[in-house]
Amino acid sequence: MTAPRTAGKLVLPVLALSQIAASLMAIAPSTASAHGSMSFPVSREVACKLEGGHWSGSSKFSGCKAAATAVDDWTANVQAKSDGNHQQLVPNGKLCGGGKAGSWAELDNPKHSWPTATVLTPGADGKMTFRYAQSAPHYSKYFEVFISKDSYDPARPLTWNDLVSIGKDQRRDKPELSGELASRKVGYTDIAVTLPAWATGKRVVYTVWQRAPDDNDEAFYSCSDVDVASANVQWKHSGEINKRDVVLNQGMKVTLRVFDRARGSDVERHEIVVAAGQQQPEKWVYALAQQVNQKSRIVKLGKLVNNEVKPLESATDNAVYGLNKAYNFEIETSMGEIKPPPVDEIAPGKVTVSGKTEAKAGEAVSLNAQAASGSNLKYLWTVSPNIAGLPLNTATLNFKAPTLKQDTAYNFQVKVSNSKGEQTAAHALTVKADDSGTTPPVEGEAWKEGASYKAGQVVVFEGKQYRCLQPHTAWAGSGWTPASQPALWALI
Repeated sequence: MTAPRTAGKLVLPVLALSQIAASLMAIAPSTASAHGSMSFPVSREVACKLEGGHWSGSSKFSGCKAAATAVDDWTANVQAKSDGNHQQLVPNGKLCGGGKAGSWAELDNPKHSWPTATVLTPGADGKMTFRYAQSAPHYSKYFEVFISKDSYDPARPLTWNDLVSIGKDQRRDKPELSGELASRKVGYTDIAVTLPAWATGKRVVYTVWQRAPDDNDEAFYSCSDVDVASANVQWKHSGEINKRDVVLNQGMKVTLRVFDRARGSDVERHEIVVAAGQQQPEKWVYALAQQVNQKSRIVKLGKLVNNEVKPLESATDNAVYGLNKAYNFEIETSMGEIKPPPVDEIAPGKVTVSGKTEAKAGEAVSLNAQAASGSNLKYLWTVSPNIAGLPLNTATLNFKAPTLKQDTAYNFQVKVSNSKGEQTAAHALTVKADDSGTTPPVEGEAWKEGASYKAGQVVVFEGKQYRCLQPHTAWAGSGWTPASQPALWALI
């Protein structure tokens, strides 16, 4: 006896119902879709991601290794349902990690070392422009930027009382994805700030991005390490001296080389020989700074205070300053060997890909990636669909177009990178089907939205045949197609 059908009801397969639920979840607001962090001055997690080595343990900075999970997920320092309640959601001592535990909490650990602080050189009025990067752009209620006070002790975690606001930028615009940062496409928002006259030297910049509550009520947090130079001074910051754990032997030679990299020659050279009692890094750095500051015509070593560079007995708190201009330099420790001047690494410029856009089966194809500028460049290609046997780490791809039964579009993307950054470019190639033999026509009814299908039924979609695996209705407006539903359709 045949079971009666229920009038007015349509029974869907269980699989189709689960897919509807998944589709609804995909369009619901989610913190997983909204990401961002500070790109200038670069946040701790972004700086570690750019430096690399956090997973392999090869990073020079203990903070990068301890916070490796957060570093890899650098856009996700978020608190949901915030709407300005930052001090309740992010308690004192947990600001850099956005109030979260685990890997994020390591961002607040004062015992860790971090990549070199971003040097900030404001104008006479203290005004500067900072930049925030969003990997999934959204409307914003505001961005607010803070800087640490003179009373802040870096030996303890940051608190709200340690900060003073230097800019609150209220806006609702949504930036377009226009650049790349730390392996992600991003859109940028510029934030106007005013640095107080007293805010010089090493500081922490703290940033809050509050999304618009009617878009998704959540906020993102980040700490950026900075070194603020006094405005309109003759001494220009040329770079940090960080010789933590570099213990030398008595009698070793330490050489500060100041050079013109464009000409490949030294401008000045200053040397000391490590004496008894100077083996520890803070001792020999201090001795070198005293020697340089007495002898040099163009540079000084130390900390800039009120336009005076004073050497400190520290392995990490001194910097090199150039008279009226920034200089390149290197500190070498040896028993007398002098290395050749280093060569600047140039960031990759815009990348273009040249080569065929259409090829016949078996035809030779050469695709060449070229950057407008850059040095020590590395190349990495991805190809979809995959073409077996391609060497993907070269500037030029040479291969024969695959032999296919139907025309196929291939998408190539190349990433060109070095330690200064990365650029990407895409290229499309259509490989025509092999027409040396006869190709049987594609048969079957055309697939239609809204139609009901039985198991075993054959349809044609975009020139391909698909066989129905289980009865279902192709609901109109759902966006489903045989190509996107392998659980319901099999390509023949």
